[in-house]
Amino acid sequence: MKRWKGVLTGILICFGIFMCANVLTGCSIESNDEKKLGEVDFTVVSEESIPVELKTIIDERKKDMFKTTFIDNDSLYIIIGYGSQPTGGYSIGVSELYETKNGIYVKTEFLGPSKNEVVSQMVTYPYIVIKLDYIDKSVVFK
Repeated sequence: MKRWKGVLTGILICFGIFMCANVLTGCSIESNDEKKLGEVDFTVVSEESIPVELKTIIDERKKDMFKTTFIDNDSLYIIIGYGSQPTGGYSIGVSELYETKNGIYVKTEFLGPSKNEVVSQMVTYPYIVIKLDYIDKSVVFK
């Protein structure tokens, strides 16, 4: 009986070590997926420079929040819209845009008008169009 307790204890200890190793390895693999390979050069596209087909897509979706991508020739466009806003004075900035082994990560910052700022009193649809050289990876919106 004591012999079986020793064998069972040994098996449980081995199983516990195995499970801990799997959990630790799994966590490190997942965090490596977001490891930055480097910043990505980009341009914020002006209203006049947006491709016509993309402008049509934006106009169809701008009333609600949206995130999408668009490929045109050798360029990748990342578009983020913040939906209908009650006034003007909103701005959007790119706070992060970097490449990892498995994707392109983008994070923007949506800023409202300051308290003392004079803004138009009409509904607006703020969005940002980011252009970069085409990279064959998924875009991850943070």
